[in-house]
Amino acid sequence: MARSLLFEIGTEEIPTSYIAPALEFMRGYLSGRFADANLAMEPPEMFGTPRRLAVRIRGVAESLPDMVETKMGPAKQAAFDKDGNPTKAALGFARSAGVDISEISFATTPKGEYLCMTRTIPGKPTIEFLPGVLQDMIMQIPFPKTMKWSNPDVRFARPVHWIAAIFGNDVLPVSFGNVTAGSVTYGNRFMAPSAIEITRPEDYEELLAAAYVIPAVEKRKGLIWEGVMLNAVNLKAEVRDKDLLDEVANLIEYPHIIIGRFDDSFLELPTEVLVTVMKHHQRYFPLYSLEGTGLRPYFVAVSNIIPKNDAVVRAGNERVLKARLDDGKYFFEEDLSVPLKEYAEKLKDVIFHKDMGTSYEKMERFSRIALYLADILAPDKKDLVREAAYLCKADLNSLMVCEFPELQGIMGREYALRQGYDPEVALAIREHYLPSSAEGELPSDVIGDIVGMSDRIDTICGCFGAGLIPTGTSDPFALRRQTIAIENILLTKGYRISISALVDQALLHLAPKLKRDGAEVKDDVIAFFKSRFVSILQGRGIAGDVIEAVLRDFDDPVDTFMRAGAIMSVRQEEWFKSICSASKRVENILKKVEAEDTITPSLFVQEEEKALYLRFKEAEDPFIADAARGEYTSALKLLASLKEPIDSFFDKVLVMSDDIDVRINRIALLKNLVSLFDRVAQFSKISTT
Repeated sequence: MARSLLFEIGTEEIPTSYIAPALEFMRGYLSGRFADANLAMEPPEMFGTPRRLAVRIRGVAESLPDMVETKMGPAKQAAFDKDGNPTKAALGFARSAGVDISEISFATTPKGEYLCMTRTIPGKPTIEFLPGVLQDMIMQIPFPKTMKWSNPDVRFARPVHWIAAIFGNDVLPVSFGNVTAGSVTYGNRFMAPSAIEITRPEDYEELLAAAYVIPAVEKRKGLIWEGVMLNAVNLKAEVRDKDLLDEVANLIEYPHIIIGRFDDSFLELPTEVLVTVMKHHQRYFPLYSLEGTGLRPYFVAVSNIIPKNDAVVRAGNERVLKARLDDGKYFFEEDLSVPLKEYAEKLKDVIFHKDMGTSYEKMERFSRIALYLADILAPDKKDLVREAAYLCKADLNSLMVCEFPELQGIMGREYALRQGYDPEVALAIREHYLPSSAEGELPSDVIGDIVGMSDRIDTICGCFGAGLIPTGTSDPFALRRQTIAIENILLTKGYRISISALVDQALLHLAPKLKRDGAEVKDDVIAFFKSRFVSILQGRGIAGDVIEAVLRDFDDPVDTFMRAGAIMSVRQEEWFKSICSASKRVENILKKVEAEDTITPSLFVQEEEKALYLRFKEAEDPFIADAARGEYTSALKLLASLKEPIDSFFDKVLVMSDDIDVRINRIALLKNLVSLFDRVAQFSKISTT
């Protein structure tokens, strides 16, 4: 017979972002513990709301399977004397196994016969196994933050008020602090707060649904989205912010859709202001025009109760939204009356970091870096770059951004456009914050690229210079993300920039602020860029050994990626494998001897070394020329002609000749050969298997 297990932890409202990770941990933990015990089960069903974390597992066997225990003892020859009597070793083994010597058998192993004891241990009832597993699990559920309450010995995301632990018809003896498990759960806090007796785990969802709780997250999300979409269609609008769905679903237990409206006059505000207020502050779904011309004056709110009168709830939501939008309208109008340059000047009163000065000082530093990059990437746009760098942080002092920090950059762009600045400058003010994540959208214009990279490199070098270096889990200034952002911009846009030179520029302007030696800071920052670039190359399908081979010479990310891509395109060719093997052999030789750079052809004795030298000279100049143009695949294919002479050389030629001059000349040939390869990568690092 098999039973169903239900385990529910009832709490005060858990933060929305905690729920999914907690449920995933519970799923994995129980699956792992059941698998370790060979306990049969069906896949766990997970349930989560703001007030509960729960799991149901059907088809759980009533007892754990029997286990066969085998113990090995001493060798047979050591276990019995010449008369066949058991020795002390044999008797001690039997005693430790808890059996008589007559019950001991023999097992044949590759090393001979050994004493062996095998017995079957009956599986204990599952009802005895489960409490310990569940007790352990509840103590280990990870949360970003935990708290204490009236249970002084335990911590959880929020205070735990009840636990339901039921296996078939039996309540399991599980406790957490002073809360003891029972067979009771609770419905919607406002609509059905009374206790609900669970007699069968199979009835869990139905019992809660009758009490205005939809415990399955995906089902709740489906109901919300269906309601939102249906109302959008009725209003001839569309919904685009599906990313809000997860958060809303974990804020409620029983969704009820409310359609609200706001005054058309608010549509004069920038769309981003309206969306930010509705979505991020009120958790409403904005409704967009089907024509793509902006918003419609409606929103969709999701309530946790079915009100007696929708109109009352609707009016309350509209009243709250109107107050927020009134604030937004006031902030917008006031901000427009202040020149953006005036806000930029006020950055002098804003401390960026105590070791890096004010935000104005930071802006001055990265403005100079931006002009350096503009000379390389967009010399015809230096004036626009200068203006964009000067204005890009100005909106941080605006009333709107002070109230709604999510709008930084967005409002700067809007104010710049309305105050008559060049549209490219306005766009860069917005887009210099992009990408906002490792896989995020990049700036659409070179000015945004330049200003964004300059801002980030100043922050990275400034933090390293102040000793604020990321550790394993701590990266308060998001330096990893900012480094990856710079590398992704360079790589995706194909900008040929020296990381070393870029760091030099940043450190030049940071010099008065540095608290560490500048050379050490530079080495650390470049190593940091190099380590981040490894993850980028891995994400783009470059093999680990190829990454190691190309990163020995890391400075220009685009060049490094092109070299890696070229190697990946030829690495399976037999000629390439032969060259990699040769490179390993040569490096081993060069480790043991001093090598000259100059080759003297007249010292060649054997035909094989002469042939290799001639093929090398034929390939050398074209290879260098192709590599200089970044045509690395073409350069590598030139090396195909070296396979046969390299193989013949190592088959027929003794490098370490007794003749010192001949030996030195052969080593010089090999050194020049590997030096040529190294213009692309350290081939000896590449696997040939």
